[in-house]
Amino acid sequence: MSPRARRSGALVAAITLIAVVGGAGSAAAQDGSVEVEISAVIPERCGFAPSAVPLLRSAPADVEVAQTFSVALPLDCNTPFAVGLVAERGALTNTTSAPDQSGYAFSKTYGVRVTLDTSAGAVQSERCLSSDVVAGGTCDFATSIPGQGLESGQGIATPGAVTLTIDWPDQSALTQRLAAGDYSDTITVVVGARA
Repeated sequence: MSPRARRSGALVAAITLIAVVGGAGSAAAQDGSVEVEISAVIPERCGFAPSAVPLLRSAPADVEVAQTFSVALPLDCNTPFAVGLVAERGALTNTTSAPDQSGYAFSKTYGVRVTLDTSAGAVQSERCLSSDVVAGGTCDFATSIPGQGLESGQGIATPGAVTLTIDWPDQSALTQRLAAGDYSDTITVVVGARA
């Protein structure tokens, strides 16, 4: 195995002893020197920090009132990285009532922005609608493939964070009221060394 080979999760160090022992005319033999070459490799790591809290958090209770709130997840990446996310439904969807002919809405589109806290400064995405963050969506960070999505540039995140900022408008600005019930969506966030 090469002294520079990488092993996941461990520091790889190799010590190569080079001893030159020559004949009567050798310089090494005259001064008795030995050269020691030491090299080490720190493997790439990139993921959520052990202190990362689950993404599942309570949003403000009233979906009809305009809201903006953020969720920060600590990262530990010692190499440039990318963050992707995918919304399961692409909208806050009523999970306790089914659409009917009542004239009420049973889902509400929301906005998502992603900010990466890196050693080179903050990297912020454009705002995407939740309907564009589903699998195969048109938003730049809509992916479930680690190492793809919003890129950190040359920055690393040790320590750092990915922050999701979620917002939605007041229901009075929309054409329909929401039907009573519980509304939810699930956002899956992936992080990995930049592909």
